[in-house]
Amino acid sequence: MASSLEIAGIRKVFGKGAAAVEVLKKIDITVDPGEFLILVGPSGCGKSTLLNIIAGLEETVGRQLFDRGMRPIILTKVGQVLLRQSQKIIGDLQHAFVEATESDSGELPSLNIAMPESLANVLGPRLYRRRSDIAKFWRISNGLMPEQRAKFNTHAADLIITEESNTSDMIDVERYSVFTEPYVLIFPKDFALPQELGPHLADSTLIRFSLRSSAGRQTEAQLSRLQLKFPSQIEFDSVVGHAKAVSYGLGWGITTPLCLFQVPGIFEELTVQPIVRGKFGRRMTMVAREQILGSAPRTLVEECRLILKDEVFPDIVAKLPWLEELLTLGDD
Repeated sequence: MASSLEIAGIRKVFGKGAAAVEVLKKIDITVDPGEFLILVGPSGCGKSTLLNIIAGLEETVGRQLFDRGMRPIILTKVGQVLLRQSQKIIGDLQHAFVEATESDSGELPSLNIAMPESLANVLGPRLYRRRSDIAKFWRISNGLMPEQRAKFNTHAADLIITEESNTSDMIDVERYSVFTEPYVLIFPKDFALPQELGPHLADSTLIRFSLRSSAGRQTEAQLSRLQLKFPSQIEFDSVVGHAKAVSYGLGWGITTPLCLFQVPGIFEELTVQPIVRGKFGRRMTMVAREQILGSAPRTLVEECRLILKDEVFPDIVAKLPWLEELLTLGDD
């Protein structure tokens, strides 16, 4: 989903030399469609300055960039063109900077990777441990898909790892398949109803993932295809909160093995079952801008696959042997 407004790295300095005052320091803001942003702060903190910078884009270009007659406000066609071209210019500058720096030291000056919570805790530390030599500085951030896309679009992230379907509209990027895993059913240990996906589960609460997450959207789409309807009572952004809610006996859920893996002791607290009728899964993909990071994306995706093969999948299969043939690594 495209954002209504994205700005990154905004700075504003008044004065020069010793008298210079930096009133805005690397301001990053993302406002998603349907959201409202209120700036609150004491007089002189920079609220009006920031708003004037945003509004001043139209004055500089001499064309209307935002359609304020729509709710939420959206970019006009001119605004969309300016956004795409600006992103391309930033990408070209970033490419030139990376090439110049890498030619001297053989390593990137910095590396910013965004991925979902279900992977950041599993892959992040292990990836840095194995290949810290790739960059002088690493930043690994987690978040839901809209935040990941916003970071990638504004060049706040060099790479993202996300569900493949989220990348279909992305252009001028390199894609690398990381792994595929199935969605599974999770139940409290004392769950009384038959532990299979079907209309009978409407008698219990479905613990949902938020629709802001890929897991939430994929699950709801699959339930719709199967013509299964369950009351909406509670949802989570967090994979940990989602799993714990089920373990506390609040209801049942649909999740993935990697989501469960990062929750300590959770396999002993839940019953995990395959989805037989209407099975579905997710294919996780690494995305990078074309020809920006050299060989780094290929190296990193290969390391991700090795981590999963050597350190993650064996532990999951030891708990749930029936998953052995269902957890697969990318091969591109």
